[in-house]
This record gives sequence, C-alpha cells and structure tokens, in this order.
Amino acid sequence: MKKSLFVLFFFLIVFSIPIFSQDASDDFLKTEKEYSHAQVAATAYVPYFGTMLMSSSQLFWPEKLIQHCVSAESLLLNIPAAIINPSYTLTGSAISTASWAAGLYLINYPDLFGNPSISNVLMNTGLKTNMWLEYKGYEKARSMAKEGIYHDYDELSFKDAFISPFNPNILSKKSVWIPIAGYSAFLIGFNCLGGFDNSVFKTGESYLGKYKIPIALGAAAVFAVSCFDFAITGVGEEALFRGTGYEEMKVSFGLVPAKLIDAVLFPAVHIPQQVVAGADWTSILLTTAFQSATTFLLQWVYDQGGLKDSIAVHAWIDIVSFTLSYLFTSGTQGNNFSLNINFSTKL
Repeated sequence: MKKSLFVLFFFLIVFSIPIFSQDASDDFLKTEKEYSHAQVAATAYVPYFGTMLMSSSQLFWPEKLIQHCVSAESLLLNIPAAIINPSYTLTGSAISTASWAAGLYLINYPDLFGNPSISNVLMNTGLKTNMWLEYKGYEKARSMAKEGIYHDYDELSFKDAFISPFNPNILSKKSVWIPIAGYSAFLIGFNCLGGFDNSVFKTGESYLGKYKIPIALGAAAVFAVSCFDFAITGVGEEALFRGTGYEEMKVSFGLVPAKLIDAVLFPAVHIPQQVVAGADWTSILLTTAFQSATTFLLQWVYDQGGLKDSIAVHAWIDIVSFTLSYLFTSGTQGNNFSLNINFSTKL
C-alpha cells in the first residue's frame, strides 16, 4: 500500500511536467506565454490533490519519519509552481526548507525551553509556506492564460495575506466579523457543555505541560503563539484550498460541484492526522462533519470578499479554538496541554 501511494504521488508530480512542455519550441520566442486551461488547471490540481496523498502517507510512514517525509513531499508539490514562477518559488522553497530543517532539528530536544512549541511552529511554517508558493504558481499561470478562460484575478502579496487577520478594514466587514463572532460563541458553548472540571476557572490554577504558571501569563502566551501560527496556517491553507483548488474547480466543474468536492476533500485531508493521533472513529466522523460545515462557511466568506477575508476568518477560528482549549483543559496538572501546535492543524 505504501509503495502504491508513493507511485501515485510520484506520477502526479511527473504528469505535470509534460503539460507545460506543450509548444515548448515556440515558448522561448515569446515574452509572455499563453497557457491553455489544462496547463493552468495542472498548477492547481497537482498540489491540491497531491496534498491529499501527502496527508494519507502519514498512515504508512514510521512515526519517527512522518515529519521528514511530509516535508519532502510538500516540496515536490512545488514543482508546477517552480516551472511557472521559478525565482519566487525557489526562493520560497529555500525558506520553507530552512524552517522545516530547524524544526526537525529542535524536535530532538524536547526538554529545550519552549519546546515542543518552537519545533512544531517552525515545521508548520515550512508546510504552509509551500502551500502559499503553490498558490502563487497558480496565480501566475492564471494571469498568463489565454483570454476568455478566466475572469480577473487580483494578485495578493504574502504581507497582505499574513496581516489580513489583524487588518481592521477586513475585520470590520460583516461577512468577516459575524462568522468569527458566531463561531466563537459556538465554541464557547461547546466547551461549556464539556464541563469545567479541568478548567482554570474552577481550579484557579493553570499548567502548560508540567509547568505551573499564572493563568494570565499562560493565556497571553497561548494567544500570542496562536496569532502567529494560525495566521500562517490560514494563509497557507486558504491559499491552497480556496484560492487554488476551489477557485479552479469553479471554472472546471461549476460552482456547486466545486463546493461539494472542496467540502469533502478539505476535511478528509485532516483524517490521517487524527488516525495517527489515536482518535476513535466516532470522534473522527463527528470532527469531519463539523469541518465540512466549516468549509462551506469559508467558501461563502471567500466568495463574498476574496482570499484575505477567508484567511482572516480561518485564522480567528483556530486562534479562538486553541485559546479556549487552554482555558478549559489546563487547570489541572498532567493535562498534556502545552504550546504544542501540530505541523498540520485542525483547519
């Protein structure tokens, strides 16, 4: 099974190369290429569906090698973007690789102050940076497509994408702050239904891992780390799933099929992580259904205001969820809660 999955993954990457070799004899004479729909679609579908295979591979690699293999696989998915946008993609890939390497090195020192948070944040940054690079490759290919295939597609810089969760102009939109407020209220209610036995409210104490710290300090630390890590998560995942895969499927298949496929595949990409973590199937199915509903919400936000808006909503859902987890679970020692943000997060 592992070999079959690897072969399929490898074929997906190799398949993208000859697509871009069409009319290669004439390309060097052109200052601007005119890509066909198939060529542009390849820059979207190779990383989009390849990410599904990459996630599934977690089920077959030895536990100690999972993060190493995922980092290598995520780099391979940059190949279509590197063909289209070489300098930007190769520079970004160097940054993502350095981030991965630093995280993989530091994970060997679990007792280092700040770990496992530091190592996992670095690995998450590497993975989500690659997702962003894949989006930029699609953005560039789409801008070079033959006329009449696509509507205008505004370019987005990484800086604008990363600060979008904290941009007042974006947060003031009803299509952004209402979903964030509504989702936050739901998460608060959900945590309250789970009880207060392990919460900081009942015990008056808080622990991060084995360390007892003041509640306010712990909340501030969790919130600060969450803001960075989930901002980069929102950028990477929204860029790839909404800005690339969902956007291209709307052109290829139509709006309704695109919504349904994205609402199935986006939650599905998180299932292997839950299996590896030892979650029972009842929990996995409930989580998947919940994430599917969240996907429809993110699609709606994206369709209303674009990628920056969906990044903002995505990031704040994760930030609020993680901060509430701290408040409701870290009130007792041995709760296993730390500033440990997985390299592949919930959303």
